[in-house]
Amino acid sequence: MLNDPRVRVVSFTGSTEVGRTLLRAAADNVVNPAMELGGNAPFIVFEDADIDAAVEGAMIAKMRNMGEACTAANRFYVHESVHDAFADKLSAKMGSLKMGNGLDDGVALGPLVNAEGRDKVVSLVADAVKKGAKVLAGGKVPAGKGVLLSRYRAYQRSGYCRHAQR
Repeated sequence: MLNDPRVRVVSFTGSTEVGRTLLRAAADNVVNPAMELGGNAPFIVFEDADIDAAVEGAMIAKMRNMGEACTAANRFYVHESVHDAFADKLSAKMGSLKMGNGLDDGVALGPLVNAEGRDKVVSLVADAVKKGAKVLAGGKVPAGKGVLLSRYRAYQRSGYCRHAQR
C-alpha cells in the first residue's frame, strides 16, 4: 500500500516492531509517518464529544487491569474547548476509586507490582509537575505496608510530559 503514489501519510498506533517496518517502507517511498509506538496508546477527546461518555471510556481505557495493561491509554489529547470539563470529571472519577488490597471487596486500585514500579511512577509524576503539569487527584504515597500509590491524574495543556496518568 505504501508503494502507491497517492499515499502521502501513514498513521499507525501499535508495536515498535511493526512501526519500524512501516517506517522503512515510508522512507523508501517518501511518505510522511505519524507513529505512536511501544505502548503509548493515545485517548483522544474531540470538541463535540459527549464528556460523560468520554470519561467512562477513559476509565476503561486506562484502568483496565488496574491501569497496568500494556494497551492502557497513556496519553490524553483533549480539545481545549472541553479540556476543563473532561479533566474535572475524570479527576473526580479517578479520585473515587477505592485503593487497597485487590482481594478486598470494593477495591478498584491495588498495589503496583513492586517498590521499583511505584518509585518509577512517583518519578514520572514529579517530572510532569516540574514541566508544568498539575496533579488533580491523588498524588501521595500512602503510609503502611505494600506498594500502593494513590491515583494520579496529572495534566499539562501543552508541551512534553513523560507521564499522563496511572
